[in-house]
Amino acid sequence: MLDVDVPSSISTVELADKLGRVSGVKAVNITVTDTDVEVLGLVIVIEGDNIDYNGVKGVIEDLGGAIRSVDQVIVGEYILEINPQLLKEK
Repeated sequence: MLDVDVPSSISTVELADKLGRVSGVKAVNITVTDTDVEVLGLVIVIEGDNIDYNGVKGVIEDLGGAIRSVDQVIVGEYILEINPQLLKEK
């Protein structure tokens, strides 16, 4: 899960399409979390196997965006589910 800022002139459809072409990417979900005259705040969830992170970063940067943070990474043979209540208690 990536927290990303991109110029507001960028199409999220175009961004999703380009991210979907990166090696290892099987699915992309983009949610707009903040809008400004010049910047869109996005949460991008990418799923796949052996995802080329540098390729993902390159697509975002080529469109004038920046990854602010990597908020979640899941690796393994199965997906570990976390109880959101545990995060609130900390």
